[in-house]
Amino acid sequence: MTCWICSSAAQGMCRFCGRAVCKEHAKSKAFILSLYTSMEVPKAIVVSNTLFCGQCKPQPTPVELPELR
Repeated sequence: MTCWICSSAAQGMCRFCGRAVCKEHAKSKAFILSLYTSMEVPKAIVVSNTLFCGQCKPQPTPVELPELR
């Protein structure tokens, strides 16, 4: 597999979009693994330092999908 940005050998895949990236272009970003409510306070299990391509744009807020009802 080759890097999405420069076409050199990829070292991993973006956790957010799945694009392959090399070590030179790899970035890191926190990834929310799970959300839950404890005593009415929302909490999250977050994995820090996950692989991020820097090209995709993870949405900062949830996206409504009413068509899935």
